[in-house]
Amino acid sequence: MFSKNLLSRRNFFILAGAAGASLVEGCSKSRSGRHMEYAGTAIEILERQHGVSRRALAVMEKINHGINAQMDIPPEIAEGAVGIIGSFMINCHQLMEDKFVFPVFGASHKTADLIAVLRRQHAAAFRLTEILKPLCVDFSPNDQEKRRKTADMIHLLTRMSQAHASWEDTALFPLLLSELSTKSYERLS
Repeated sequence: MFSKNLLSRRNFFILAGAAGASLVEGCSKSRSGRHMEYAGTAIEILERQHGVSRRALAVMEKINHGINAQMDIPPEIAEGAVGIIGSFMINCHQLMEDKFVFPVFGASHKTADLIAVLRRQHAAAFRLTEILKPLCVDFSPNDQEKRRKTADMIHLLTRMSQAHASWEDTALFPLLLSELSTKSYERLS
């Protein structure tokens, strides 16, 4: 399925297609507004979305590896990966968390610090993505300063995003069940 060149266009499109299919499934509804099959609980949906984010971040890590190995990286690969992160991770998943999940906890003293950190990380992911967008356009193998800055921004984004998702999966999402009534949790789902 994959060629030996991990950063080949073919491999990128395979990975991007898998991530994109999950993105479309996670952010769209049927035309009638009803789900045709069981979509899962709120926690299951959010964790599946984290899986999509992790796949997009894995592509970014491969790009970062290629940059550090002085490989010639087609600009559309870097642009596409950043586009998926921006459109799905920032504009879909994080907005859902900000709008529906974080408010559940209100000013709860036991989660206030965690929510504050997670919100700052959402803002940082947006800023890093905005920095990466122009860096990935016309990516030149000869522009060493641009390559270094791109690699640094990718490293920061992937490292922070992976830790962020892990904190949500293990420390925050399990608390949803204790903060909401059964009916409210079903409505959130």
